[in-house]
Amino acid sequence: MSSLPPGAVLASTVTSAAAFGFMPVAVHFDLFDILAKIKGPASGEDVLVAYRNSKGHKAEDNIPCTYDTLYAMSGLGFVDITGDDLYAANAITKHLATMPSAQHGALHFTTEALLGAAFLMRKLKAGNFEYPFKELDTPYQYAYHLMGQEELAKQHTYSIMAAEGRMDSFNHFMVGKFMKTNTAPDRLRALGYDLQSVLDEARGAVSATMVDIGGGRGELLLDIKAAYPDLQASDLVVQEFNQDIIEIPGITLTTWNYKEDSPQPIKGALIYHLAHILHNLADLEAARLLQKIAEAMAPHSRILIHEFAKNVNYAKMHSAMVALYAGRERSAVEWRQMAALAGLQMTFEAYPEVGEGLIEMRKL
Repeated sequence: MSSLPPGAVLASTVTSAAAFGFMPVAVHFDLFDILAKIKGPASGEDVLVAYRNSKGHKAEDNIPCTYDTLYAMSGLGFVDITGDDLYAANAITKHLATMPSAQHGALHFTTEALLGAAFLMRKLKAGNFEYPFKELDTPYQYAYHLMGQEELAKQHTYSIMAAEGRMDSFNHFMVGKFMKTNTAPDRLRALGYDLQSVLDEARGAVSATMVDIGGGRGELLLDIKAAYPDLQASDLVVQEFNQDIIEIPGITLTTWNYKEDSPQPIKGALIYHLAHILHNLADLEAARLLQKIAEAMAPHSRILIHEFAKNVNYAKMHSAMVALYAGRERSAVEWRQMAALAGLQMTFEAYPEVGEGLIEMRKL
């Protein structure tokens, strides 16, 4: 617990939003990378000179906002302040410098989520506090409506991000997210899930196909392929609707837009993976997706849901999902309700305090 008085903690917390507004500035000017390379404390001027040198003197001539940006980042704990206009890299600074996907994630959540959050109350008031939101009618869309951008206001959050040139950054975030710890097979093993037994049961008897729905650039299946090299490209299928992803070596790439009426085209797969997909969806949309998968499942099939647990560590993530997508993190009770709606039963569940949990669902 903080040793600060409650009022000081309150003031520091609620003023964080404005400090987060400087995060895209910090990323734009490479402040974390530069500070991580400088040994010892550095002034705002030192960082500014290093930035200009790194850009071959082609950088902006007048950018004093970097000074306030460093100060704002110190308030968030992303850099250390060691004196009057003196800053030093800390563990978070170095993590951001060595994990580019984390910087892209910071851009995403301090651009999209801040915008949605700023209009959440206004959206509630405008709708007479109708709740939960619908996925194309969230505070994020309402913000664009009030800005007079009606065409964007009718679109999904991802479509708006793409139209405004921010989807590529989001895709880079999804490659490594905020951190990369152990591989997917190691994580499953640590949670007590025996993937080897599942594969052994399938060997020679049923399809060993794994389908990663919305799997991006295939990070999850590439982890599994590295641990189980006998699996062929035909066994590992990424279903993606991102047109920028055209090939994943060692993986079969297919297209399926699960929001359309078309059924799941791959029938009877051994495992259908859903990694951070359902928390982007409202309950009704999540249930529809699970129902589509259930209709394609065979008795040996299973769905593996990789999501954060609904605990205090992910209350902020939950809020972001609400504001941006009408989605949510879900508790064990909510997952069981979701399974029942889709004609499924939960056959494994693990909810760690930190990191991705795991839920397995199979047909009744």
